[in-house]
Amino acid sequence: MPSVTITIFYFVLCSVVLFKLPFIKKAKLGNTIVTLLFALKCLAGVAYARFYQLPKYYSTADTWRFYKLSLDEKQWLLHNPYAFVKDIFTHGYQQTGNVFIGSNSYWNDLKSNIIIKLMALFNVLTADGYYSNLVLFNLLYFVGLIALYRVFISLYPTAKWAAIIGIFLFPSTLFWCSGIHKDGLVLSAVGVAIFCFHFKIVQKPFNLKAILLILACFALTFVLRSYVLLALLPFLLGWWVSKQINWPPIRIFTMLYLAGVVLFFALPYISSGLNFPGFLANKQHEFLLLSGGSAVSALPLQPTFTGFLIYLPTALDMALFQPHLTAGFNVGALLAFGEQILIVLLLAAFWLAKKPAQQLPVITGMLFFGISVLLIAGYSVTFSGAVVRYRSFVIPFLLTPLLCSIDVQKLIKSLSPKTN
Repeated sequence: MPSVTITIFYFVLCSVVLFKLPFIKKAKLGNTIVTLLFALKCLAGVAYARFYQLPKYYSTADTWRFYKLSLDEKQWLLHNPYAFVKDIFTHGYQQTGNVFIGSNSYWNDLKSNIIIKLMALFNVLTADGYYSNLVLFNLLYFVGLIALYRVFISLYPTAKWAAIIGIFLFPSTLFWCSGIHKDGLVLSAVGVAIFCFHFKIVQKPFNLKAILLILACFALTFVLRSYVLLALLPFLLGWWVSKQINWPPIRIFTMLYLAGVVLFFALPYISSGLNFPGFLANKQHEFLLLSGGSAVSALPLQPTFTGFLIYLPTALDMALFQPHLTAGFNVGALLAFGEQILIVLLLAAFWLAKKPAQQLPVITGMLFFGISVLLIAGYSVTFSGAVVRYRSFVIPFLLTPLLCSIDVQKLIKSLSPKTN
C-alpha cells in the first residue's frame, strides 16, 4: 500500500477515534471542529518535517535522525522484543550520570530513546511510514491539548474561540509542538496533568486513578524536559494550597516560587549532586560551544547568585525578545518577529478591554509556571532559533488566559471612532 494511502488511512482512523472518545466528546467542540484542528496539527507536522528536510538543516535534524534509528529498532522489536524493552533501562556508561547533565549520561540519552522506541512501535503499524507516524504522534499531542481546552473552558465558559486560538492555533506552538520531537509530548503530558489536577484533585476528593495518571505524566515530563517538571511542581502545590487557605493566590505563588529560588541556590551547599546553578551554567556553556546561524553572543553564566543576577537582563532578552529583527532578515526571524508583534497587540487588547474577573489560582499559577520556564530557557539557551522553540511551549499557559479575558464588544467599542 503506498505511503500516502497509509497516511490518509491513519488520519481517518485517528479522526474516528477522536469522535468516539468520551474525553473528546465532553469538550463539546463538535466533529467538524475536532477534525479541522487535528488536520491542522498534522499539516503543521508535515511543514515541520519538510522544513527539516532542507539541505541546510537535514544533517542535524533530530526528527529525521529519530526516524532512521527507529527503523533498526523496529527490527529489534520484531526479532527480540525482550532485548528491545530491556535496552530502555541499560546504558554503556560506567555510571548512569547526573539527570541534569547533557552529555555522557543515560538520562540524557533516554530523552531521545523514548521518541525512537515509540516510533519503532508505530513503524510496525505504519510499514515504516514517517508521515503515518506523524499522524499517530499528533493523536497523542491532541489529547493533551483537548485536556487543556477543557480546563480553560471550565474557567471561561463563554470564551470558546479564544481558548481554541490560544491552545491550538498560535503559530509557533502549532509548528513546534506538531513535529515528531519532545515538545508535543511534553505539552500533552503537562496538559493531562493539569486536567487531572483540576477536575480530580482540586474540585473533588483525591482520586487514585487521577494520581497515577498525574505521576505518569510527571515521569514522562521529567525524562523529556526535567526543568519543566521542576517549574510545574510549585505551580500545582500553590494551586492546591490556595484552595486550602484563604490567601490571595498571588501571595501564595510568590512565596512558593521565592522559596524555590532560595532552594535553587542553597541546595549545592547541601549536596554537590544538587548543584542546579552549576547544571544550568553548564548547559549554557554547552550552547556557547556550538555554532549556528542563530547564535547570540553572550558571556558565560557564572553558577553563583551574583552571576545569575548579572546575567538576568541577558536572560530576559533571550527569553522574551529574541530574535531581534536587526540580527538578520531570514524568514524564521521575520515570522518570530511577527509573532512578537501579535503578542504585543494581544497585550494591548487585554489592557483596553479586559473583563472584570476574580483572581483564579490556576491562572495565577500558569503565569508563574510560564515565566519560570521562560527564565530557565533564557539562562541556558544562546540560540535565538532554539529559544523560539522553547518559548512556543509556554504560549498556551501565558496567552490563552489573556485571550479568554478580553471583552470583544468592549474592545470594538474602545477602538471605534468617537462621534459628536
